Amino acid sequence: MVELLRDAGHNVTGASTYDAAKRLLAVGAYDLLVSDVRLKSFNGLHLVMQTRADQPEIGVIIITGYDDPLIDLEAHRYNAQLVRKPINPAEFMRTVNEALAKVRRQRRWPRKRVVGGFRVTVKGRPAAVVDVSYGGLRLELPEPAPVAEPFDVEVAGIGLHLEVEAVWSVASGGSSLCGATLAAEHTPSARTWRAIVDRLTA
Repeated sequence: MVELLRDAGHNVTGASTYDAAKRLLAVGAYDLLVSDVRLKSFNGLHLVMQTRADQPEIGVIIITGYDDPLIDLEAHRYNAQLVRKPINPAEFMRTVNEALAKVRRQRRWPRKRVVGGFRVTVKGRPAAVVDVSYGGLRLELPEPAPVAEPFDVEVAGIGLHLEVEAVWSVASGGSSLCGATLAAEHTPSARTWRAIVDRLTA
């Protein structure tokens, strides 16, 4: 499962025991927890319960080989996705992507204004970045952006291309303002973007 997720481009931390998972979750921030109900002599639902209390925004996927309606109830109780064994890799990855998409929509990165802005290119046309965050940026565009459609933003001078999705777009005089979120958070481009945000807001 770890290899399946890594092959799909996700940054994955595996834990071979219940206690190892607890230690990792206590010291790190994660977007998604994937846990089996049966973790040797431990109950994976206890891990889910504790994680949900400590990190309310984390996505959760529970895996089980049991056909027990109580597990369905527990999954619903902890706002978790339920995946039954045997696992179908394609269906599992769809569930992972759905869970991560919900996490990204819920998260609110603090936005920081960029004094004077800086220039980027969108669809071959000049645009300006008005403010930034780890998860996205606000753009001033010469035309309205298509909401919910991915588009490319090129940061001038450094050859960085970001795939973003417009969350909202409003007309402002002869141009428009657009709030956009990174289409993927665990890519080299996203990591470079976060380094840029750190430098701009230091």
